[in-house]
Amino acid sequence: MDIEKLFEGAECEKALLRIAQGDRDALKIIHQYMNRQIYAVAYSVLRDFSLADDIVQETYVKILEKAFSYRKGTNARAWVLSVARNLAIDLFRHRRFEGTEETFADQAMRFDESAVVSSMEVKQALDRLDDEERQIITLKIYAGLRHKEIASLLGMTEEAAKKKYQRAAAKLRELL
Repeated sequence: MDIEKLFEGAECEKALLRIAQGDRDALKIIHQYMNRQIYAVAYSVLRDFSLADDIVQETYVKILEKAFSYRKGTNARAWVLSVARNLAIDLFRHRRFEGTEETFADQAMRFDESAVVSSMEVKQALDRLDDEERQIITLKIYAGLRHKEIASLLGMTEEAAKKKYQRAAAKLRELL
């Protein structure tokens, strides 16, 4: 097991317990260790940079509100990422219902032109994956989650997460 991940998990658990007791400053620890992963989870669901940023902020608010519901001794990182994923899914469903969606061209205008070209190719390839494949790739590569954490987050076995990741990665390589 990765010692760094164990340390992060222990620090996140301590922070969640402190937040549950009213220590709002402990949220900085969650931010320090998990901001990139929270963003990756949100982006994997929404496929929108700006909306993913919004979900990251909402996740921190929800953590402050719901830290009391975290059960000591369970996976703190998975709990935080589940909060982010649930918020992203809720927003995705709401926006799909409304039918409003920012175009990729609108997003691309906010980035360096050379970065957009390569990120656009990756985004197009990711868009050709099905939702589950895209989420697994994003969670593994961009959020740096282990197969076990992905399995827990997506409600599947660790073996299924490994196999689905391998298939999705092979499919993505073909598309690129």
